[in-house]
Amino acid sequence: MDNKLPSDEQRLAAATKRAIQAAGGLKVCEDETGTSDSQLSRCCSPNHRDSITVRDAVKIETIGHGESGHPHIINAMARMLGGVFIMLPEAVTDDRQLQLTVLELSSELGDVSRAVSDAISGGSAGGADVTAAEASVVLDHLADLDRASARLRHQLECIAKGAATPAL
Repeated sequence: MDNKLPSDEQRLAAATKRAIQAAGGLKVCEDETGTSDSQLSRCCSPNHRDSITVRDAVKIETIGHGESGHPHIINAMARMLGGVFIMLPEAVTDDRQLQLTVLELSSELGDVSRAVSDAISGGSAGGADVTAAEASVVLDHLADLDRASARLRHQLECIAKGAATPAL
């Protein structure tokens, strides 16, 4: 019998595992949340229905702040709901921030274009048809593009309101 969870729940379990690793591991997260390491471990399993609580997710994401892919769990939850979570930057007065954000946006758009081109090329896994795995890769890149676009929008809105330009 196959006990695997649906793909969205598997992604949430994988994101939980990455967040716990970024926060310093099961023991650190157990100490911070009061949730047993065995329960946290079950929340990381693609074969177990247990999911992390929102309260514990926020605590764990706070500990692992600054790690690549942060916030892991919240991003996975937003994707399950058809959305994208965007951390809004803090305001600073550095004029180069807008330029850096535009460069980031261009880079993310390039990643999306490359992933789509790879997926529809004749030499890809599905030939000219996009596979589920290829679509998932493109969707991940689109989420990054959405975040970069939202950061640029936030910076420009701050400028339009006369506020300091936010940092990346």
